[in-house]
Amino acid sequence: MTGIQVGLEALCASDFINPDMEDRFVRVLVHEYVHSQQAAALTEREGLTVLEVSLVEGIAEFVTELVSGDGAYAYLDALVAGREAEIEAAFAPDVDKTDLSAWVYNSTPERPGDLGYWVGYRIAGAYHRNAADKRQAVADMLRMTDAKAFLAASGWRPGAAPD
Repeated sequence: MTGIQVGLEALCASDFINPDMEDRFVRVLVHEYVHSQQAAALTEREGLTVLEVSLVEGIAEFVTELVSGDGAYAYLDALVAGREAEIEAAFAPDVDKTDLSAWVYNSTPERPGDLGYWVGYRIAGAYHRNAADKRQAVADMLRMTDAKAFLAASGWRPGAAPD
């Protein structure tokens, strides 16, 4: 990927992502820029799995939070509150599926979704927490091409509370 494209009309009409327009613009642009830094071997391939896409999006969310103080998709925390273990338990058996519709790219203003972004963010957070060298951990995230190996190295497991 050589740059980012963000639909201004979609970003302006997406209050549910983040009601603060300035935060929404900055954080979505950072999120999309992170995608331009991720390994093309994974981001540009067809037929990605739920785990692969969730990690691509979740890593972008995690790095966006590191850079700006919060993720681009601010509504996710409220959407998952009190359901974290249930959501992650439902995610685990779907990691190898290529039907992404239950986990990503399924948000609307009436029905926010994209829970795969949140699970991927949690996996990225576990990887970062468990890494001795945090800078190297971020570099590893951006270069990640083997989602299963990254998942194993993260130490993430469904329902585990973040440290």
